[in-house]
Amino acid sequence: MKFLSVALLAVLMTGCASSSDEQASNDGLICKMEKPTGSNIPKRVCRTPEQIAAMEKEGRDGIRDIQRNSTNTVRL
Repeated sequence: MKFLSVALLAVLMTGCASSSDEQASNDGLICKMEKPTGSNIPKRVCRTPEQIAAMEKEGRDGIRDIQRNSTNTVRL
């Protein structure tokens, strides 16, 4: 019974220690656990705030271009 309580305590402590998905490291990188396309296994990816902002801008620009170039034609 004592072993079970010690094991349970260890599991609870490790669960509390790693509860954050996003961490800022000392060198200015922001690390995040991301699931790559086609996989359920998350990988740790670290980027600078400038890289994150550039990726977000690129995504917004891409969506805007798709919306501008789409045609809403109905074929009967």
